[in-house]
Amino acid sequence: MRMADELEGAAPRARSLDGAAKSEKAKPAPTKSKRKTERPTITDDLTGKFLRVGNKLYRTSDDKTPFVRLEADRLKTRNIDALPDIIRIAKANGWTSIQINGGDKFKKAAFLAASAQGLSVENYRPSKVVQAEADRLSARIAEREKRREPKKSRTTKTKPEEEPIKLRALSKRFLSQSHAENARDPDLRRAQSLVAQTISIARAKHPDDAVKAAKEVEAKRQEVAIRIAKGDKIAVIQVRNQQAQRIREITQDQVLQRNGRSR
Repeated sequence: MRMADELEGAAPRARSLDGAAKSEKAKPAPTKSKRKTERPTITDDLTGKFLRVGNKLYRTSDDKTPFVRLEADRLKTRNIDALPDIIRIAKANGWTSIQINGGDKFKKAAFLAASAQGLSVENYRPSKVVQAEADRLSARIAEREKRREPKKSRTTKTKPEEEPIKLRALSKRFLSQSHAENARDPDLRRAQSLVAQTISIARAKHPDDAVKAAKEVEAKRQEVAIRIAKGDKIAVIQVRNQQAQRIREITQDQVLQRNGRSR
């Protein structure tokens, strides 16, 4: 059985593990100190793509052989499709360059995947055509990232800064508009329902003192305005039943008064 194709990585600013100079071979101790002896770790964005069993990674439970093997300083695979993910693992582990062992097709695919993610390949010399393909792929990725950058800046910077300003403006609008205008305003209907409830309660509590009722309503308006500025969620409160009940009570009182006079 042939050996699995593999990628071998060098730690940042260190020489290739397989391409050490002769003087370094004569001094094995210093060379070993530069090697990363731990197995590569899996980044969070790739964890969900694989099933990990020890140091073997599988795509699905139906796989009879591992998709990738994790070894000290090495990532092994027989599947060319795994190369982009393997390069991402290598890059996340701090590798700045790799060495490739395998057939010509595998080496070419590994070189293209590595070039796309900014890793150099130490033991592969691409042809002019392959290098041109790598340059084109890198340019496409750079252009795609450039287009994404404005979207990222809008979502990460502009939105958090603009949100408080919008909320404060909405709060001011709530205080400047009348009850009827707020009730018709799609952005302020929920907030106005709280005030409408207070209006109903205040009138019931102070039927003969409009000033006290107005003070309670205004206090509620100010409280709701503060909640709007903070961005609090406001649930709709239905006051129709309360208002209808109040109307029925007034109507019944009027009927009783009339009956009393008629007698």
